[in-house]
Amino acid sequence: MNKVYAIVGPPASGKTLIVKQLFKKYGIPALISHTTRPPKKGEQHGVDYYFVEKQAFASQPFAERATYSEHYYGLSKEEVLKKVNLYPVSVVDIDMNGFEQLKKLLGDRLESIYLLVDKDTVLSRCLVLGDSQDEIRQRIEYAEKNGEFNNWQSADHVVKNSGAIETTLRQILAVMDLVTPQTAPVEG
Repeated sequence: MNKVYAIVGPPASGKTLIVKQLFKKYGIPALISHTTRPPKKGEQHGVDYYFVEKQAFASQPFAERATYSEHYYGLSKEEVLKKVNLYPVSVVDIDMNGFEQLKKLLGDRLESIYLLVDKDTVLSRCLVLGDSQDEIRQRIEYAEKNGEFNNWQSADHVVKNSGAIETTLRQILAVMDLVTPQTAPVEG
């Protein structure tokens, strides 16, 4: 049975980076969401998000939807079903509310992997990302209001993401039962 693994966690827990690295290093495709917000520097249409106007967003049938900072986000049913039918394993960067919505469509084909990080790590990562104090406050308040620091209790799997990214990736691959062999240098 083909599976989708939802990478969930509070803001700045590393969800987006993990999803990108799983594709870049291991070819694990991501479900791509639609959004009405403008692209951030370096983001590409069809790679990071499908960037659309509000009118185009409203005409899509979505498997899950969310609103954040006056912008809409959503995974189209077409995107979800296409990826789940094409690939044995795919991933999605999503919050737990979105996970619950997506679970209604995918059932047992969807599992959550919660990236566990503490608030101090979140704050320092937000600063490194260049977020303003107001943006950081807004992200933390949103996360606390939606229980994103406590969602680990209802996740299918929990992976701590406060050290080296390679360690986190190996743990996630193990959860997915996709442990890759280590390559040893050839002695000559």
